[in-house]
Amino acid sequence: MRLDMRLIGRDKLLSKDIYPRLKKNTAFILCGQRGIGKSSLLKWSHENYQGDKLYLSCRDAYGQILRKIAKAQGINADKMKLSDLEHEIIKGKKIALFIDDVERMTPKQAGFFTSLNETRSIYLSGVEPFREDLKRLTWGKQKIQVTPLSKEDRLKLAEVCIQETGSLVSRNLIASECKGVPARAWAIARGEPVKEEAERVEGEEINIAPVLLIGVAAIMVTRYIGLGLGEKDLYVLGGLGMGAAIFLRYFIFQGMRK
Repeated sequence: MRLDMRLIGRDKLLSKDIYPRLKKNTAFILCGQRGIGKSSLLKWSHENYQGDKLYLSCRDAYGQILRKIAKAQGINADKMKLSDLEHEIIKGKKIALFIDDVERMTPKQAGFFTSLNETRSIYLSGVEPFREDLKRLTWGKQKIQVTPLSKEDRLKLAEVCIQETGSLVSRNLIASECKGVPARAWAIARGEPVKEEAERVEGEEINIAPVLLIGVAAIMVTRYIGLGLGEKDLYVLGGLGMGAAIFLRYFIFQGMRK
């Protein structure tokens, strides 16, 4: 098994979850947030697969994908209609397919790959949740979750990023700001703008349970106090409560953005 030094922190994932399945020709799906390194792992899997194989991306048009498969099978696709090409591919040489960007797969692509799924080994990579029309294609395949790097591995990745790019950004800054997402680390090292993802990194979620408990306690106290107050006092108390809620909401929102 050849290990890529650029796949920092993925040694265990490669040796325990991915490589044994490649050896047994057992298909899997790499899942995780954007930029987490799924494509790099799928490319590594493609390179280390022993047998006829092809790496594909669902970003390509359907016709491009068919012609790439046909070329790998030794089929002359020149001037051939897509419908005829589909039949030739299905009848043709069996090769393992490594398909990236599954979340971008069109219904037409999904239908065709599903027709190949029973006779070919198809390895997938993408961002969940997958659409309904992908269920038959993903059914029975082991999901391998690609999680953020540990703090120790973030520092190692930061060092590699600095060496490769000549970045002047400090190692500690890259490691802390990337949040364990390799694509973010490379972008920070290059000085590129980093797109904030809606999903949060595992282990860095904000626990709002204490906030909810405080909120419930505040409601009970307010109700108890309100029993002895007049109408005007209740309006004042309600206004103070709304102000406190807006203030608390602001800090929760700011914390979720970090």
